[in-house]
Amino acid sequence: MMRSHRTARGLLALLVGALILGLWWADVRKEPSPAAVPTQGASPASPGDGGRAAALQQDKDEYARKALETLRAAGFTDPLTYDPERFLIQIPDAKGQQAQTIFLGNLYEEYRAAPPEQRDRALQRITVLGRAPGSPISYTSARSSLVPVVRPRAYFALLEIPDLNNLSPFPRPVEWRPLGEVLAVAIVLDTGDAMKYLGQEQFREWGITFDEALGVAMENLRSQSSEPLIPVAPGVCASGWRDSHDVSRMLLDEVVRRCKVRGDPVVFVPQRDLLLITGSEDEEGLLRAAELAQKAFQAPRPLDGHALRRTLQGWRPFLPSPYGKAWLAMRKLAVYSQARDYTDQRDLLRQHHEQLGLDLFTADFVLADDEQGHIISQAVWVRGVDTLLPRVDRIFFMDSELGPEAPPVAVVRWEAVERDMGARLLPMEGDYPVRYRAQGFPSPEQFARWKKDPKAMDVP
Repeated sequence: MMRSHRTARGLLALLVGALILGLWWADVRKEPSPAAVPTQGASPASPGDGGRAAALQQDKDEYARKALETLRAAGFTDPLTYDPERFLIQIPDAKGQQAQTIFLGNLYEEYRAAPPEQRDRALQRITVLGRAPGSPISYTSARSSLVPVVRPRAYFALLEIPDLNNLSPFPRPVEWRPLGEVLAVAIVLDTGDAMKYLGQEQFREWGITFDEALGVAMENLRSQSSEPLIPVAPGVCASGWRDSHDVSRMLLDEVVRRCKVRGDPVVFVPQRDLLLITGSEDEEGLLRAAELAQKAFQAPRPLDGHALRRTLQGWRPFLPSPYGKAWLAMRKLAVYSQARDYTDQRDLLRQHHEQLGLDLFTADFVLADDEQGHIISQAVWVRGVDTLLPRVDRIFFMDSELGPEAPPVAVVRWEAVERDMGARLLPMEGDYPVRYRAQGFPSPEQFARWKKDPKAMDVP
């Protein structure tokens, strides 16, 4: 008889909890995460974490309640919709259509980071965002205020996971395009006081395409980007505009070329107001840029930790040689970003599957570090449990029939699993970050082959 979704969740909680608590692998230490990233050193399913998650959600809901009260006190009389799963507020226009979506994540982090005596002031920032211009607005009047924005790709992709408990009549809230695999480009209407993300409906109303609007937005940004970059170390430059569009300047070749680097240009985008540029062949420059990015990524309102290298095919995620000075710092930044994105995606997918009644478990993306301080991502594949796996460094294969405290059948590197089990790892179309539906379970013969392959097995 097929296990229920809830039973599968409970089973995996026991298995992963036992794994991460060290019942089998006692020498794996938990890796602390930056303050702005969900804690990944312990599995989200480990004992006691359910209470912490519930407390965090309660705190976020309380912040949203205060935000709604603040908006209403500022004169917002139309019905305001709070979406707790996506942590956003939607404000309708006079026609009842969506005029503004306020994403609460960064506002909430700023509120929490503020001293108690400054929290009311931090809360008031939402009224400025809520005043972003809504429809109708003519293209003629809007044209000079269009600006491209660069944000994490998951920021937009997760908005498109449907919530069956809150079927909104609004069209896709934001139109965007992928950038460098891990980032995305959208267009905002920036009035100086507030920004409004633009969606399909607005472009349709104006009678233009996204690409046409992006061309105009790029020219507007170019006209605001004549200032020089700031040298912060030999071969490392930083932006200095502080207008919420610093990282968008990575789209302007003439800005990137202002930094004289060795090799191909490499950028870091840890905060929207900090663009760091160095060169792919500058080991010291990469290390210094990564250190600066790491500090910025730990502050409120982090953007993304990946470094991107400009190639003939455009921007691509970049890591230097693992034997170089900068590899460890850059690898940690990239994996922390993955952890954040996978955790946010997990929560929404679990809710969506539960609404649909699907017996499908969305696996955790778990981080740990080894004896050399290298950060490792891992997930669990359990016999008999239909699972969506994140792409990780290694897979723990568990046999549920052996009990929750039994050691893994094997720990295998992702590359070997993908090579030999590719037909049973089905990429889920449209998911970002990418997940794979794990079907079946390796045979005893397959485990035996892996155990003879030193490049496949991952054991302490």
